[in-house]
Amino acid sequence: MERHISTQDYILLLESILDHISESVYASSAVDDAIVFINKEAEITDGINREEVLGRTETEIYGTDNHHKVIVQGRPIVNEKTTYTTMEGNIKFVHHSVYPCLHRGEVKGSFSISKDISKVDNYISRIYQLQQELKGRDRQPSRNGTTYSLDSIIGKSLPMLKAIKAAQRASRFQTNVLICGETGTGKELFAQGIHNASAYKDEPFVGLNCAAIPENLLESTLFGAVKGAYTGAQSTPGLFEQAGKGTLFLDEIDSMPKSMQAKLLRAIQERRVRRIGGKEEIPVDCRIISATNVNIDEALQENMIRPDIYYRLASVVIEIPPLRERKGDGSLLTRHFIQRCRELFGTSIEDIDVEAEEVFTRYPWPGNVRELEHLIEHIVVLAGDDEKKITVRHLPEQMLSSVKKEIKIQPQKPKQMDLNVLIDDYERATILTALKENRGNISATAKNLNIHRNVLYSKMKRLHIEAPKRRS
Repeated sequence: MERHISTQDYILLLESILDHISESVYASSAVDDAIVFINKEAEITDGINREEVLGRTETEIYGTDNHHKVIVQGRPIVNEKTTYTTMEGNIKFVHHSVYPCLHRGEVKGSFSISKDISKVDNYISRIYQLQQELKGRDRQPSRNGTTYSLDSIIGKSLPMLKAIKAAQRASRFQTNVLICGETGTGKELFAQGIHNASAYKDEPFVGLNCAAIPENLLESTLFGAVKGAYTGAQSTPGLFEQAGKGTLFLDEIDSMPKSMQAKLLRAIQERRVRRIGGKEEIPVDCRIISATNVNIDEALQENMIRPDIYYRLASVVIEIPPLRERKGDGSLLTRHFIQRCRELFGTSIEDIDVEAEEVFTRYPWPGNVRELEHLIEHIVVLAGDDEKKITVRHLPEQMLSSVKKEIKIQPQKPKQMDLNVLIDDYERATILTALKENRGNISATAKNLNIHRNVLYSKMKRLHIEAPKRRS
């Protein structure tokens, strides 16, 4: 077709059109991935000017490589929701598509069209935050510091009924209990349930994650300190004293240093503690419930737990089964979480279809009940208003890949959120692992992950990772 305009004027016309649309547009060259064009909306959205980015790559500016992938693979990315961080450090939420630019079958470059939905996402996040606050009101700690009872436990499988029965019997005696179970199985729920079913339910329940407290603060946290014992020290009672005749819950007991285990053993044997810097022996009378997510036999063999303190703490041992061994409980929990989300958030999802439930049944749930709860909340909050059931297309690719060899899954039209779920799952697992390796120290974890601590806090908030409690 004959063009009645010069090539230069034609290009200026196209650039003018692109500068007046409400979506951000980027274009990159296939030669070196360099950005060759951005429009006005992109400058406004990302707080940049063209001179800053032209000639540089997407990876240099944003740390992402969508244009490069499209150029190399020759396949578009269509209508994807994603996030990135601008040069000013602002996190942006966008819906975008990236297309290859083809000429006679050869990829000459790529271009992206994206819509900033940060304000919408912030609005949704605020609503979600308010809903979480309302949710928290339904789970306000009682005067004794607990939230749950044994009646809060959902499960009818034989392994779970066995664990619940053991907890009920243990609650009748003021003896020490060791709870063993994988991460996310509900160990603290059992600990609180035992306390609230005991004759000492009106006494305090005091919890401590041993992995989240630095070794140099652990002794003062447990036993207390007197004023002047060390720089800045004030007279404070330790958790043993605070627990009174109630329960002291020590989670991740295997993370406690050996030197501290020896001091804990003496306190248990003598039923007395001495504050740091103090001379007085203070009698204590609390029950100790401890928990570990490692195999107890391996922990003893590898000297993670001293045998002498194990025998003191493990008067009663309760094994909480992982979700994959709780036949039928997965369906009960799934529907419980769906219904709870409907009540709290007013979401449209009412049930799960047969095919998706089969995937749930086959999936090993490495994060156990906690992973199931997070997944259900993620799906139902982001599902469309016209969707009534969880289907296979709502599930993350990671989950489908892990079970596809066992069951035949009918092809489904891909859902735009699948990649986002996978990224969230990976980030959540990485951050949780780093937090554990760094004993809950936020600064050390951020340094280990090579990100600013404020960015880490932001990610933890978005992924619903609770910050470790620090006590001094």
